[in-house]
Amino acid sequence: MLGRPRVRLIHQQCKQCGEMDPLEAYYQHVPPGSNYAFDLIVEVGLARFRDHRQDGEIQEQLQQRWGLSLPASSLGPLAHCFLDGLAALHQVHVPALRDHLREQGGYALHLDGTCEPGTEVLFTALAEPFGWILEAAKMATENTVEISRLLRRCVEHFGEPLAVVRDLSQNIAQAKQEVVPAVPDLICHYHFLENVGTKLCEKPHAKLTNALRRLKVRPALTSLRKDLVRWSKKSEPLSQDQVDHLLSHPKAIAELEPVAVRRFVAYMLLRWLDDFGADLHGEYFPFDLPSLAFCRRGRCLGELLNELVTAENFPQRELSTLKTTARHLAPLGEDEAVLAAAERLEKAAALFEELRGVLRLSGASGSHRLRGQTIHNDRRFAEGLTNRVARWREQLRQRADCERDADRRADQDTVLGYLEKYEKELVGHVIVRPDGQKPFVVARTNNAAEHRFASTKQGVRRKVGAKKLTRYVQAMCAEEFLVGNLCDPTYLEIVTPGGLSDLATDIARHWPNAQAIRAERRQDKQNHPLPASKQQLRRADLLATIKQTITAIIEGLSRKPHAA
Repeated sequence: MLGRPRVRLIHQQCKQCGEMDPLEAYYQHVPPGSNYAFDLIVEVGLARFRDHRQDGEIQEQLQQRWGLSLPASSLGPLAHCFLDGLAALHQVHVPALRDHLREQGGYALHLDGTCEPGTEVLFTALAEPFGWILEAAKMATENTVEISRLLRRCVEHFGEPLAVVRDLSQNIAQAKQEVVPAVPDLICHYHFLENVGTKLCEKPHAKLTNALRRLKVRPALTSLRKDLVRWSKKSEPLSQDQVDHLLSHPKAIAELEPVAVRRFVAYMLLRWLDDFGADLHGEYFPFDLPSLAFCRRGRCLGELLNELVTAENFPQRELSTLKTTARHLAPLGEDEAVLAAAERLEKAAALFEELRGVLRLSGASGSHRLRGQTIHNDRRFAEGLTNRVARWREQLRQRADCERDADRRADQDTVLGYLEKYEKELVGHVIVRPDGQKPFVVARTNNAAEHRFASTKQGVRRKVGAKKLTRYVQAMCAEEFLVGNLCDPTYLEIVTPGGLSDLATDIARHWPNAQAIRAERRQDKQNHPLPASKQQLRRADLLATIKQTITAIIEGLSRKPHAA
């Protein structure tokens, strides 16, 4: 139907009763009341949600490939029709999906939610190891009632999971306990580490950051580096080959211009310091501690320069930039607030890295584990994790009993408190299955769900070209996360056996279900516990009206008889 098909509709009317014959053949290609065919709905939906194309790119693609000039105002409604149809297919094929999960020996359920500041929560239930989103919902808040409803719906449709993996949210824990209390309850190791690391490092890292800002070391060095760039433009700078030769043969400077060499070495030292991010691992706080990384490099460079500038033969005038740099870096090793905050943070970071090593989620290898797909989780390690954690916890308790440093003892008590509370949920990832099946090893993290969230938001950012996604995440439909399921060949074969080429036909076959899903979603938009629209907030008499309401409340309370 894509392109410009010529369709002739013949309406036949019964001469006896006057009723019109239904146009069933036509509605197999075009939704009732629509001007666009199902083929176009699928084309637009895949382009927007799978390929993350912008509106202009979709229009250009349709024009070049099919000769269709589609107005931009039609793209949004067509894309939402695609989500309705995909949700209907997912719902209709629940029995087949459930049978496949059962045939494969069951699944582990990963529960997680995402949002932007000020938006509702997009909550998903992902089946491991398949990577399928089984259920998705949009919630006003991550509350127990709605999570229980989603989890109950998931269990009813797909059967009880072998295990549930979640973060440390008490609402998710309570919902899991209400719906599937007998299913093993596991904590995502990254979420556990994030909570522990934040408790250990947040305050000392904030103190170190504030102390560095007070000293204004980085702005001063940035200004100095810019001056070097500006001065170098007034003369002939070193070429790339000369720089490479100088770095390989540091004493071979006789043939080079002296002023250019002096500016170059000062500039390279400042650039090296500014590149402190190379000591991080591409992870977020508390897995990365940027202020501590800068402080470490600053001290290292300060010690090097101090050794040079204090020498008797140091040329004060020719290498004045190095002396200025050393003067700016000196407070990193002298300021009491910086020294105290850095020392405190080093203690907390050392214990945190030790805990990461126990859980085999350390960033010391240089790999971006939070963004990477592979987590050390073979059966042998999972089976030994219980003893590994228990043994380290006992060692930590013995160290805490003998520790004289108050800061280290406080950190050790913090970690011990977390372990005592969550140790049972941190282990037990090997699930024994009946009938002699191979044991199921549950993933230790919610990385699969996190990656689905990240790829969806990256797609939104590519489409709209905006850094802040608050308004766009607020407008997202939960069904968008089902689109990622289409990348799995097994899921695609179950939902639409003919592949993506038959997706439009299958959506047309179940279009009434899609319309019911659309109607239900429209009703769910009114689920905020305290609704307040922007139209209401922007009323000119809002404050005066609220004042009158408060006055009425006070008067009502004053008239209320007090209890004797």
